[in-house]
Amino acid sequence: MLALSHKRRGEVALVTRQAAQAEGSAFAPFSRRKFYGWNNAALLFFIQFASSGFVTYAYAAVFPAMVVAMDWHRGDASIAHSLNFLMIGIAYPVTGWMIGKWGVRTTLTSGLTLMLTGLLLTVFFVTEVWHWILIWGFLIGSAGALAGPLCWHTVVIHWFDVKRATVLGIMLTGSAVGGFLAQPVLIGVMDRFGTWQSGWLVSAATVAAALLLSRFIINRPQDIDQYPDNIDPNDTHDNVRQSAPIARTYRSAYNWTLKEVFHTRTVYFAMIISITYLGIGTFLLTHGALYFSDIGISKLQTASIISMFILGNGVGRIPAGWLGDKLELRWLIAGIMSVMLIGFVMLWTLQHPITLGIAAFTLGLCYGGTYALFPALISNFFGQESFAKINSVIAPMLLPFVAIAPAGAGYIFDIYGSYDRAFIIGLIFSGLSVVAAICMTPPKHKALSAEAEPLKQMS
Repeated sequence: MLALSHKRRGEVALVTRQAAQAEGSAFAPFSRRKFYGWNNAALLFFIQFASSGFVTYAYAAVFPAMVVAMDWHRGDASIAHSLNFLMIGIAYPVTGWMIGKWGVRTTLTSGLTLMLTGLLLTVFFVTEVWHWILIWGFLIGSAGALAGPLCWHTVVIHWFDVKRATVLGIMLTGSAVGGFLAQPVLIGVMDRFGTWQSGWLVSAATVAAALLLSRFIINRPQDIDQYPDNIDPNDTHDNVRQSAPIARTYRSAYNWTLKEVFHTRTVYFAMIISITYLGIGTFLLTHGALYFSDIGISKLQTASIISMFILGNGVGRIPAGWLGDKLELRWLIAGIMSVMLIGFVMLWTLQHPITLGIAAFTLGLCYGGTYALFPALISNFFGQESFAKINSVIAPMLLPFVAIAPAGAGYIFDIYGSYDRAFIIGLIFSGLSVVAAICMTPPKHKALSAEAEPLKQMS
């Protein structure tokens, strides 16, 4: 009897516990585990701080020192950066395939490992321009694809829906903060030790730290029984429905196929804008220091001007992302590209360090804002699940055009003795981008048209 009584009490306790859990779940839309989306965003912030800020943006600090130390021609040495962009584009489909097969964490880890290897080879083996072209162009270019934006954007798009653009803006600020700090740090290190190799060695150390952090990334919410934005879509309780935020900007209800995407004019307008802002930013980072030196700006002032561009790049991402969740993206991007055009004119025509710093900061704001908005634009217009697939195809199409900027600007200078023609080309593309942004209306999926047709016939 005593054993039976204990058994019944245990059964009652179990039923009571299950009822309490059921009651709690009806009122709590959140996983019992803390929402991991913000952990991912923080991890990606610091990974970008290291791998992008102290590698991609560090190029502007270390590359001029390499050109001077080894007496390279600007055009020849800039081929490496052009190849870097080409390899990013070529490797993007591989990145998309790896993300689909093994997830972001494995892909990101592979890219950071390759990047660390390339930096160490640069430090210990580069003595000729062709060494530099092979390592920076091919090896680190491939690493930039595997550990680059497609991974970062995919994680955020999987974990956030309603505040997607805002979180993208916050997360993407990491690379700009890293780049802003990298300029004085690397220049100071190179001045202290008297070699350009010491700068890349610091970059290698930061990438090693990023490699360790990448192992803590969780690919999707469902991997740990969570949901995007920490909101269970199956929870029908009134309190949950009322408290769940609603997206204010256009979101496609369909996940578009690649064939459908490339039958819209929107994607081509987006590519024109991407080529423009990436090309201008790349020109400033690869040839800005050399251009400022040509017009009489000191090395310290040049570092400050480049840092202002990178600072603006970081500052512009968060407010642009916040606005991207509240305003239609085409009007927001049109405004940003208009300001970029003005900033590029200022950079070309002004010669005082302070006004050049203002121009560089303005360009940085526009570059960072557009960079933060484009992942949201692709996922909003063509569907969340289609994002990685679309980007893995678009990147190889547009990055070869961006890749022309470093080597093209270098050869323009070598032939004509100035960068004037490079500035004119940038201004033409800036004007085209403003028009493209205005025309970039959200595309209509054919399924939506098919649903509307019976209603039209009935009316």
